[in-house]
Amino acid sequence: MQGSPIQIGTINLQNFEVPPSVRFGGRHRVAIHTLAGGTRILERLGPDDGEIQFRGSFSGPQAEARMRAINNLRLTGEVVWLTWESFRYQVVVKSFVADYYSPWWISYRIGCLIAHQDGAANLLTLALSALISADLAVAMTAASGTSIQLGSLQAALSATNAFTAGTSDRSQAVAAVASSRVSINQQISEQSVSLAAPFGTGTAVSSYGSALQSTVASAGVLAAAVNASAYVGRIGSRLCA
Repeated sequence: MQGSPIQIGTINLQNFEVPPSVRFGGRHRVAIHTLAGGTRILERLGPDDGEIQFRGSFSGPQAEARMRAINNLRLTGEVVWLTWESFRYQVVVKSFVADYYSPWWISYRIGCLIAHQDGAANLLTLALSALISADLAVAMTAASGTSIQLGSLQAALSATNAFTAGTSDRSQAVAAVASSRVSINQQISEQSVSLAAPFGTGTAVSSYGSALQSTVASAGVLAAAVNASAYVGRIGSRLCA
């Protein structure tokens, strides 16, 4: 990167001050909810940028003055622009370490913390993602052990822009919620009809045991379906708010 213009705040680095390379990057924070059977719900919490780090050397008669100018950025904690080539970040100088060899040669290492980056998800989107992911985790737990399938809803909510209004991903997520509710309501209707039938009608006394087990199973599926319906419904309400 030697010779490439790089600027921090109002200071343009030059000559030996220009770093040979710039280290930057980070990770995406993800909370993992593991359900029964190994199914995972990934709750995307947004980017977590690491420090931007680089090094160089101040040289010549202005070495001390320029070193102090950059060190002042660390002392004040001011948010400044850091730019090089096509990269542009608002940063705080978190660390600045200098090795003073002479008034004409001072090597340095600097670490910048990103204060803001264009394109990162805003807090409202992240909050919506967290709430919906939590509701989906509960709904899928309730539906486990029944014939209710929420895989398509999970896939739709995992799309990149599922929580961004006005996108096709958001529209598909809303449609997936509606489709899932139709399936769940059908299950609720079937189990309700089963439970409404008089117990033992047309059943031999010797078969009452198995009939009772079937009734209990229907009651369990109904409860699970109602529970899942409530959380899937709330997901729909959050998406359409």
